[in-house]
Amino acid sequence: MKHILVIDNQISTCELLSKFLKKNDYEVATTTRGKTALEMVQQRPFDLILADFHLPDIPASKLFDEIRKSDPVARIILMGKEVNLKNAVDMLRKGVRNFISKPLNPDELLEAIQEAEKNTSTAQTREEEAESMPTVNAAPTPELVSGKSKKARAILDHVKRVGPTNFSVIIQGETGTGKESLARLIHQASPRRDGPFVAVDCGCLSRELASSELFGHEKGAFTGAVFQKTGFFEQANGGTIFLDEIANLPMDVQIALLRVLQEKVIRKVGGIKEIAIDVRLISATNENLLAKSESSGFREDLYFRLCEYLLEIPSLRERPEDIPLFIDFFLVQTSKELGKPQSTLSDEVLGYLQEYNWPGNIRELRNVIRRSSLFAGPDHVIQKSSLPTRITDFKDHGAANLANSGEPVLTEKRGDLKFTALKAESRRIMEVLEKVRYNKTKAAELLNIHRKTLYVKLKLLNIPC
Repeated sequence: MKHILVIDNQISTCELLSKFLKKNDYEVATTTRGKTALEMVQQRPFDLILADFHLPDIPASKLFDEIRKSDPVARIILMGKEVNLKNAVDMLRKGVRNFISKPLNPDELLEAIQEAEKNTSTAQTREEEAESMPTVNAAPTPELVSGKSKKARAILDHVKRVGPTNFSVIIQGETGTGKESLARLIHQASPRRDGPFVAVDCGCLSRELASSELFGHEKGAFTGAVFQKTGFFEQANGGTIFLDEIANLPMDVQIALLRVLQEKVIRKVGGIKEIAIDVRLISATNENLLAKSESSGFREDLYFRLCEYLLEIPSLRERPEDIPLFIDFFLVQTSKELGKPQSTLSDEVLGYLQEYNWPGNIRELRNVIRRSSLFAGPDHVIQKSSLPTRITDFKDHGAANLANSGEPVLTEKRGDLKFTALKAESRRIMEVLEKVRYNKTKAAELLNIHRKTLYVKLKLLNIPC
């Protein structure tokens, strides 16, 4: 037994147990919240879970049931003080391996862990145990933090409806809202879950090579084609292909894609043989494709072929009650990535993060948590000084009034001509960004500037990229 998950509402207890277990050659992950623990269990199986009986966000019995749904053979040892004897006995009958009283005795704890390890080595293998357990639905991958708001629950309801079908789905939402993660969740909820999931960023496909990337090419099909290439659609055969920012596809590729969807066959560039494929298509956009099709910017017949089911994903500012959940999840992720104890937020920092309007949505929040964790002090607590200035300025300079206008905060307070020009420029950039739903390429086109110039101005004006 090597991997142990510790769940305790006291950070100090988590840190002490982590040090103690690591000294005894165990790999340890910790969290102070039961709901975060469930996300971690969905990400990977643990050989043993040490959980406090009294967690602030979820009862021990419910935690046990939810863990068993994700990992039917999970081994759990509960810890606690002043626990009703009947409750302890009930949990043992449900399948909890052991129950240890607090304050913890190191020798007693180690003995309980080794006993569970001994039982594991003499019992069925994990795979055999899993086969003997009731079948459960496959758990979503760890990055799919759905949230608990009404809008988040509505999204999951849509996934439950459309996931088991073979419908083509369009996911529409702002940049950074997690459209690819949602597509993966739909894939996991489908009969194709054991097949490949191939994600393609259409914005990165050049006009010249888009057909080759999607459908493949034969050797010698064009200059530089020295080998035969298997395209993304062929790679996704039997599974799901996800086309992100599909509005960026050139018109000739849209025509080819329409035929692929109608005929269920592809033809490599330079080839004459048709190849049958069985692929479910999920596409994503931060634009209104129907409106774009009406203005001849996107093929209308392709839109209706793609949009057998439209799923609109809300921005993060539309569901602020989900922000703490995402914060907890990204703190756990960052702790693993950096190989350091999990950071926590001061109350002041949490206030800043909850009041900010998050134009970059979940992606921006993730980046802020990762960056701030790097600057956390020796106590691993993230303070105001670790936050980007755009977030602290948003609140400190009266951004509550600016939130409605979408105007970025300019920290300068001069009344000269230069400042007035900067303010007007920032307001215009924000208007265009909101109009194109934060698509930087489209914004640069409307502003008649190069994309790189736009990024320079965003940085200069302290507007999140």
